[in-house]
Amino acid sequence: MTPFVLHLRKQLVADPEGLELRKWTTPESWFASRGESLAAIRVLAANEELECMAVEPPGDLSFFHDLQASSRDPQRRFDLLTARYLHPLNIAAPSEEKVREHLLERLMVSDRARIEQHSLPVIHADDLLLRLNLIAIHASLTDDLRYLDALNYYYELLPSAWYPESPHSWLRVSLLNLYVRALAVKFTHIN
Repeated sequence: MTPFVLHLRKQLVADPEGLELRKWTTPESWFASRGESLAAIRVLAANEELECMAVEPPGDLSFFHDLQASSRDPQRRFDLLTARYLHPLNIAAPSEEKVREHLLERLMVSDRARIEQHSLPVIHADDLLLRLNLIAIHASLTDDLRYLDALNYYYELLPSAWYPESPHSWLRVSLLNLYVRALAVKFTHIN
């Protein structure tokens, strides 16, 4: 992932205030995607264009129940989230409010408590970072500052020298880029 990380770094240096951000659209129902979720997150983090075709939302009524049931199985939760959010902007769809609230609650209560008790090594890094990336995507599309507050909190909480040994450790870099984006969006909204 070195080329991806170098590309993101170059972008941040060239546009540190995020003034040249690509406009994202909040899905009114659902966006279709041809690729896989993690590739789409890389595209969004790199401020590149991601195809957005409106379609009907999935009718899977068991997703939220399965997500809640996976609270002690982070790999299962990671798999559920990557399967559902093939197009990551769908996290901001109106139908996903319960999911967003659940993710935010888990991040700010149980995950935070475990990390504060110096248990960062036992945290499933890919799961944590995926959820933070999804929250960061939503934070760029909402006026609800709780999502930005969660990102601020995790920016301070996670050690800067933390390099998780995981298959998707690049999610840490994409998180930082998406966090900068969320801050830039809020800053330009205020002015």
